[in-house]
Amino acid sequence: GLTKGDELTWNNHDPSGDDRRWRMTQFAKLPLEFHRPIAKQYNYRFRKTGRTQANTFLRRFVSKFDVRTQRLATDPIYLKQYVRNRKHELTVIATNSPTDQDAYTRLSRRIESLGLTAPTIAGSVTALGANRRMLDEGWLARQFRKVYLPKFEATAIQAGMVHSRAGLYVSDASLSAFRDRQSHNRQVLERIELENEIGQTFDLSDLVARSVANPTNRRHELMVRLYGFDEIAKQLDHVGLFITITCPSRMHARYWTSGDPVSSYDGTTPRQAQAYLNDIWMNTRARFKNANTHLYGFRMAEPQHDGTPHWHILLYTNPANQHFVCSTFQELSLRDSPDEKGANEQRCKIEVIDRSKGSGVAYAAKYVSKNIDGEHVDKDLHGKSAKDSAQRVVAWASIHRIRQFQQFGGPSVTCWRELRRLSAAPEGILDQARRAADQGDWMTFTNVLGGTDTCRKSHPVKLIREFNSNEGKYGEPIGYQITGLSDGFTCIQTHMHTWKVKLKSESLRVLDEVRHT
Repeated sequence: GLTKGDELTWNNHDPSGDDRRWRMTQFAKLPLEFHRPIAKQYNYRFRKTGRTQANTFLRRFVSKFDVRTQRLATDPIYLKQYVRNRKHELTVIATNSPTDQDAYTRLSRRIESLGLTAPTIAGSVTALGANRRMLDEGWLARQFRKVYLPKFEATAIQAGMVHSRAGLYVSDASLSAFRDRQSHNRQVLERIELENEIGQTFDLSDLVARSVANPTNRRHELMVRLYGFDEIAKQLDHVGLFITITCPSRMHARYWTSGDPVSSYDGTTPRQAQAYLNDIWMNTRARFKNANTHLYGFRMAEPQHDGTPHWHILLYTNPANQHFVCSTFQELSLRDSPDEKGANEQRCKIEVIDRSKGSGVAYAAKYVSKNIDGEHVDKDLHGKSAKDSAQRVVAWASIHRIRQFQQFGGPSVTCWRELRRLSAAPEGILDQARRAADQGDWMTFTNVLGGTDTCRKSHPVKLIREFNSNEGKYGEPIGYQITGLSDGFTCIQTHMHTWKVKLKSESLRVLDEVRHT
């Protein structure tokens, strides 16, 4: 009747056998997939720090473990039923409330007791719209995933299920749940079509495959923009810097080579570590802005083996700014725990791009690929299939809601995408920008719009947004939507049709059969 946890820890005991009997009661409270990693951690602590510390670790972990968190994060059937039950509760609350405002107050209180954040009444969001959100199963499911996916993953990191010798970047349980969600989403897309006001219909799955939601298209567009910035840097004789920023050791749960726990780890989650890196970035950008130091390029967030993010920044700037840029990054990267071992060497690495060895694109290409789909990369740094690792990276970014790539400097990519929707434009700057976008020439497109150092408010081509007063899903106006482009004199409409979502006829037939059954 022994569990895996009992077996693995059997030899660590006191003469009376009390430890064994006590551990059995503790492991019985944990799901089976947690037994092996927790037992390994228990044994490690038993050897390193002794019986008391090992028992304290096990007691604390078990006391904080929440089975509901695990099931909401990894079991879609449980989540669906849980959401339905909560919707029933919330519907009763709303029904018994005399006014919309009273219902909002009561629903918000219950939503927050579940660990979620109630929608805020502001702008176009009304009390009625907020109430409808809180009574919508889709909205509730998204909010539960938003809260409980990273919460479970933080528990998995503490349990030792995320590192180079276990689940790389994310736990296997979270990866499996992510794959299930992707499969479900594909099935939903295949059952839906879009129809416009003149009766034209398109499969939603085909439209998604043609957009940047398709990993291949996303990678191609990023590479085009990287190449364009690199060509501009060559044109202007700017220096390229490839900067890598990592978090202090207190934010890392595991050592890379051994997978053993880091003694200084303080429980920082990947999202909290991302906020730390973003704070460094915001402070550097503020200093550069105050000093009128212009730079442009991309920053890329990727996970280290234990899920802790680190950043790669490919930037270009005037050679006169190089020393100031480098010293600023180094100073701000060492504000936290500057005296720890290896901080000066590891926390901020800066490489000056040597064009005799390759362009800035060559420096960044492998990071783009291995963080999207793994294409053109055989093995990752851990010797594993790059395509398999890329899927784990995408799952990591989705679970922790971390933006992987962000451009700084240069024109709006939304404007670029809107121009690519057009087959023609009036002569002048609109047509010049459209041709550059259509040909995938980011350098020319950037130069047409004023270069990398022109404020986007001053760009000659701007997006047009119009207010849509039609009611959306929650009974409120849809609000401002992009409808076209303008150069200040001429306006071009890029969105010609209004669309509605509907099930395909085959899906309706199957649904009818299920209902009759």
